[in-house]
Order: sequence, then structure tokens, then C-alpha cells
Amino acid sequence: MKKKARAEKNYKFTGKKHSGPGAAALVFSFAPLVMFFYAVAVSYRKGGQAQETIGCIGIAAMLAALMTLRVSVREARKENVLKRVPVTGAVLSVLMLAGWTAVYVIGWIGL
Repeated sequence: MKKKARAEKNYKFTGKKHSGPGAAALVFSFAPLVMFFYAVAVSYRKGGQAQETIGCIGIAAMLAALMTLRVSVREARKENVLKRVPVTGAVLSVLMLAGWTAVYVIGWIGL
């Protein structure tokens, strides 16, 4: 009876640990979002006439998102690492890449 009660709790003890670079990638995956808010503030201050500045900020944000995506994917593929943190960083990086790509496409189309 005691053996069955323990099995029902479904405890799983593992030697997996959080990945340091994966956690750093998660933290840095917020950098493109911060850069977006900065770009909006710059655009507001200049009355919508900051194309070059916003373009540079956007390229830097896309490069940051690509780097964090690369690190997140690399860390998620490692063994004996908890996958939740690097996968979350990868998802946030993909969302930031999609957002900045949308900003550039909207800028090219002229909406």
C-alpha cells in the first residue's frame, strides 16, 4: 500500500540544472522590446521624423534578437539542462524578430 501511494505522487528527481547562458539569453531577449520603446520615444520627440535613428535601433534590435535566439536554441539542445528557460528565451526572440520585421515591412509599404 505504501509503495502505491508513493507512485501516485509522480515525483521525478533529476540532475538537470538551469543553463547559465540560457538564462542570460532569456534576460537579453527583452532587449529588443526595450529598444522598441526607445524607438517610439525618439520618434515621438522628433515628431515622426527620425527614420535613420529608428532604422539603426531596429537593426540593432534584430541583431540582438538573432543572437539571443541562437544562444537559446543552442542551450535548449544540450542534455541535462532544464529546457523551459532557453525555450522561453527562443520564443521571445522569435516574437521580437517578427515584431521588428513587421515594423520594417510597414515602413517599406508606407502605411
